[in-house]
Amino acid sequence: MSEELRKTLDDKLVFAVSPTGQGDGVPILLVGVPAGAWEYMKDGKTHHFDLTKAGVPVKLLFFGAESHAAAMKVIDDAMKASGTAYLDERRTDFSIKPKRGGGNG
Repeated sequence: MSEELRKTLDDKLVFAVSPTGQGDGVPILLVGVPAGAWEYMKDGKTHHFDLTKAGVPVKLLFFGAESHAAAMKVIDDAMKASGTAYLDERRTDFSIKPKRGGGNG
């Protein structure tokens, strides 16, 4: 792999989709953030994925921000500008739990 291609790849998020998830048919998206990708994002630039191309009905946009409050302001301002309502679910536990019976699921 050329140095130029390696550097370009190091500046991008990496992702994979497990279409069947933990055997429950719910896809799991795995995202890796190399240091170069974080450096690129940290001042508000974005990485985005249209997973509908992989058969998963979701589009993702990742962006960097200085703090939690700054990130929420970006979202709030964008939603207000488009007239779109959103749910504030910051206190909900969205972690993926291990499958029953052990394993790393």
